[in-house]
Amino acid sequence: MKKIISALSAVILAAASFGTSLTASAETAEKQTPSGITYSDIGGSIDSYIKEREAGLASCAVSVFDADGVVYDGYYGYADIENDIAANSDTVYEWGSTSKMLVWTSVMQQWERGNIDLEADIRDYLPDGFLTKLQYPDEKITMINLMSHNAGFQESFYENQEAAPDDVYDTLEDAVKACECWQASHVGDYTAYSNWGTALAAYIVEQTSGEDYVTYVNENIFEPLGMEHSSIDPLQRDNEWVAQKRHELKCYCRLADPKDNLDFGECRYAVQLFPAGACMSTLGDLSKFGQAFVTEDCPLFENDSTRDEMFKATSYFGDSDVTKTCHGLWTEQRKVQTLGHGGNTGGCTAELEFDPISGLGIAVLTNEPGETAFCSGIPVLLYGSLSDREGYGSFDGTAEDISGVYYTRRAIIDGAASASQYMGQIFPLSKNDDGTYSVKILGFTFADGIEFVPVAPHQYIYKDNGREKFVYIKDGVLELGFMDNIRSSTGILPFASIWGFILFGIVCLLTLIIKLIVHIIRKIRKSDKRYTTADKQILSQQMIFAVSGIIYAVFLLYTAGAGGRAFVTVSCILATLLGIVSLAI
Repeated sequence: MKKIISALSAVILAAASFGTSLTASAETAEKQTPSGITYSDIGGSIDSYIKEREAGLASCAVSVFDADGVVYDGYYGYADIENDIAANSDTVYEWGSTSKMLVWTSVMQQWERGNIDLEADIRDYLPDGFLTKLQYPDEKITMINLMSHNAGFQESFYENQEAAPDDVYDTLEDAVKACECWQASHVGDYTAYSNWGTALAAYIVEQTSGEDYVTYVNENIFEPLGMEHSSIDPLQRDNEWVAQKRHELKCYCRLADPKDNLDFGECRYAVQLFPAGACMSTLGDLSKFGQAFVTEDCPLFENDSTRDEMFKATSYFGDSDVTKTCHGLWTEQRKVQTLGHGGNTGGCTAELEFDPISGLGIAVLTNEPGETAFCSGIPVLLYGSLSDREGYGSFDGTAEDISGVYYTRRAIIDGAASASQYMGQIFPLSKNDDGTYSVKILGFTFADGIEFVPVAPHQYIYKDNGREKFVYIKDGVLELGFMDNIRSSTGILPFASIWGFILFGIVCLLTLIIKLIVHIIRKIRKSDKRYTTADKQILSQQMIFAVSGIIYAVFLLYTAGAGGRAFVTVSCILATLLGIVSLAI
């Protein structure tokens, strides 16, 4: 009888155990990404996604993680195509601007320790007279402004992303001083992504912590997280292993049509404002950094309340309640709102993104600059698209016509090189009869079938070539996340004028070259034909135009004061007049 009871007990216990196992397995199987993919299918879904796009693949390293650890790691393609070296766990990639997350984490650590007040004027933490190009010195600039990229700083030609090793400044202070940007806008008026503003924040961390930034990051982020295969130094002097492994990575551009492919070789440069974009690491280390943000006891901070504070909104799209930034972390409006940061260098693209609600995160690294199919597409695979968000197909309001020519605020807005803002990153929208938009310049169509689907007043889903982006448009300002764009009252005129001047200059220079060649031939042949006074005038006028054009080009490389701007303006006017006279005679 005892044996029977014992046997029955064993069966019952086994059944109970088996039932618990089944329940746990069921719970695991039911766990899904926001897009609806079960965790067990994540690997297969990513495999299929990449296989469909393998014609454009050099290499791609993907890590999916949550609060419990790594859910999936995958390595695809080659770190060195020519030598058949496949990407693996030891492959070192560049983070690019994803490095900025290290800066904002450092700032929040200093805030937690009471060393930084996020609402205080940043000049409280800088040496006297450190900022020399403030157009609005009476306006307070806070760390929140630096984190939200709305302190008013314009772009700078000095922040060289492709510097030779010998050109790297000795200290971060030297780099920030040398690359200082002119403050072109009132504080808080516009969002304009700023590498310099981020480097300035890193310098403030140096000032408040008493350590150089490289040492600080290694001691306060890399070491606590066990990121042994990471470097933040612009020359990788803080990690020799990373320096060596980076030499083994080759960079490419791989497109659907092989004839368009490009090979960039090692493509390795130093970053002057290194806190803004110089980090390098393996996928494993980038994944560890991402996991720290979603782990229950965040190892980056002494209290989880600091992480909670970091996840709070610090800027919004227009006057809406849609978050744009959270203490330096950019939002991505997908089916769910995610936080993180992407990055680009001359040879690599990176993306680190996580959903603070579910805790699901993803890290993607590629050895292709400007890569979007994997770094932008795989997150959508996991998080869903904005079109899938509940309630985003119910707007029944009238869509306004947003046609116009938009110019970016992330440019040289003031100074001698201000004309350059009209030469690139122009966004001329023309509405079509079917409600879509086209990008047209001087009658030429560069993109067609672009959709701006209204989802709320002034809020749109911007759809182009299979990609979606949240945009906010009101009162002539088009907010596209990290960069505001302003509708020009003069339309295409500034763009046409600048490029017209350049093209006209090219014609004049070609004419000058032809005339000089003819003159040399005549001299060699000892021709009786001599230059008349008119010929000499034409040559001298075109020479002046050419020299003026060179002067103008040189000044495009630098910002200058009022005197410099006046000189360039007079030079360009003189060059234009002389050029017209030279062609008219």
